[in-house]
Amino acid sequence: MQALLQTFSSLSATDLTGLLTSRTLHFIPRLAKYFVIFLFLVQIRSWPLTWHYRVWKPVFVLRGKFLLLRIANTFRSKEERKKKNLEWLEGLSKVGTNPFDLSIAYKSWAGPDDCDFNLHLSNSSYPKHLDSARFVYALECAPTFLRVGGWLGLGATHFSFLREIPMFSHYEMRTTILSWDHKWMLAVTRYVTKPKGKGKKTPAKPADTAVPSAGTVLSASLHTANGVNTGTSTPIPSSASSAPSTNGLIAQLLERPEPDGAIVNCIAVSEVVCKIGRITIPPALVYAMDGFCCAPPATAESSGDEKASKAYSRENPPPHWERVRALRGDAHSNASAPSKATLKALRDFYTHGWRDVPEGERWWEQALGGEVEERRLKGLPILQALRQGMEGARAI
Repeated sequence: MQALLQTFSSLSATDLTGLLTSRTLHFIPRLAKYFVIFLFLVQIRSWPLTWHYRVWKPVFVLRGKFLLLRIANTFRSKEERKKKNLEWLEGLSKVGTNPFDLSIAYKSWAGPDDCDFNLHLSNSSYPKHLDSARFVYALECAPTFLRVGGWLGLGATHFSFLREIPMFSHYEMRTTILSWDHKWMLAVTRYVTKPKGKGKKTPAKPADTAVPSAGTVLSASLHTANGVNTGTSTPIPSSASSAPSTNGLIAQLLERPEPDGAIVNCIAVSEVVCKIGRITIPPALVYAMDGFCCAPPATAESSGDEKASKAYSRENPPPHWERVRALRGDAHSNASAPSKATLKALRDFYTHGWRDVPEGERWWEQALGGEVEERRLKGLPILQALRQGMEGARAI
């Protein structure tokens, strides 16, 4: 035995590596080697840098589309190329869309690397893929803001797990906006799966999703992993009757059915802030700068004026859109694609220029008035309750 140890100790690193590869692996059964290779391939979505690829893939796709556009317009005149580029950039904005009506879906599936020993999606995998869903939503609702160097910071996330997502199941993450204040936005992401079976499930009748006032105390339903109602939550002490109930407010979100009859497996509420550098940008300004707005006034519809009552769009832009185009440097049809100087001026307006606009003349707030403001105020108690809950947790 001692002689064997001396023999191995006298081998160089190169000789030892050659011995292990040529001799040791020779005795490992071929099936075991294939099994190791199989496990290595199964974990491909957890390899280094794969998370970064998933998150940034939409950016690569957008840049690829813009590159193809420039290649396709190579033989056009300079003015025509500028016009096509400008139209493409403006096409990224959701002009005339109500921000509360925008729902962005991100599809994924429960791979073996995302599941736990119970063979369903691990709780730690939900936030792992939520990053991609939030980023896709940001690209859809704020492309102009991101082009000038903006970014979204995550302040907090609240998860409510309702039903399991079994291994190999396909699911969607549907992200919408719930409310915002002068700083924070509240984004809701629903993890949904399609019901199994050959027959199509009839969409459930939408429930009344009105959010109560901040002073209303609610008692949330207690759900098990399979979504069965098992009673009520722990009673709220009388001393807390004056404070909004986070569980009760979140329960309003849990009970809302999906329009296509999909099953809600989990719901995530994210607190997000818009930043350029270290400067906070008002969410209303971010939305309005990409064309989001309320519907045309009801008085215009009742007057019989067909043009005035027509829904806002790129062909029939909202009143504030001309100001946006002027800030973006594309106020005229023959304007060029925004230059670096124009983007710098736009960035300056995002960071501090908006403060110089008097409160009564802030067009971005007027653009998001009417029904948009009503729905924002309905969801605001949930945002306030989550903020108070997080602040209270810090004091524990």
